Amino acid sequence: APPAVLPTEEDVISAMASAEGLRVVFQPQYDLQSKRMVGAEALIRWQHPRIGDVPPAVLIPMVNRLGLDLLLFSFIEKCAIETLLALDKAGVGIPLAVNASADTICAPGLADRLAAQMRRAGLPPKRLKIELTEEISASDSLRLSASITALRAKGFQVSLDDFGAGAATLALLSQMPFDEMKIDGALVRAVAQAPASREIITGIVALAQLFNLRLVTEGIEDPSTIALLCQLGCRFGQGYALARPMEGADFLRNAQLA
Repeated sequence: APPAVLPTEEDVISAMASAEGLRVVFQPQYDLQSKRMVGAEALIRWQHPRIGDVPPAVLIPMVNRLGLDLLLFSFIEKCAIETLLALDKAGVGIPLAVNASADTICAPGLADRLAAQMRRAGLPPKRLKIELTEEISASDSLRLSASITALRAKGFQVSLDDFGAGAATLALLSQMPFDEMKIDGALVRAVAQAPASREIITGIVALAQLFNLRLVTEGIEDPSTIALLCQLGCRFGQGYALARPMEGADFLRNAQLA
């Protein structure tokens, strides 16, 4: 549930400018059959001095509305690169995914800037995955497509988040050069009860094969769903039944054990 008191726009601007109270947690992704950790998603957390934890569902829309999405992305990307370096030291070569709005992906020079960051860190670009997280209007689709192409030309992987949640996603998939798609958690949560959502997931698995995309299933919340998803042809997933988002140090420990 959203907090009873919402942060003000000033609060959000000041947090983005100073990074005060911001931190990044990591939710691991697994091979559903072998239970091997294959990657993780970097997620923002904000501890507000008065309100306490502000959920991303409150923070992200405010950040986007205020046009601060690139600042937030830069903060998460910096944490992700530091964590990739720590993983490297531990001999763990998994990629990390960072969420980005369409505006962020279309920011001038993003691909060049990210490529330079990764070069400085001595990391191959394929270790940082960019995840498109929101619906976009058709008017932006040409610019977005060009921006995704630029990222992929530099060696970054690009993922389409929440597939199955919005009407525009199928059109997006046919127009954009993605490497990966993620099945929306709401579909996954319904899979045990609703035969229709099984049909939809089976269709999405076929689509992923058709477009030659890696498929990740989000929102896996109970262990019985894992076997069912494996039957439907889903290979990779994330969710509370597998692992909750972890603080950096815990994540590094778990990644080394995996």
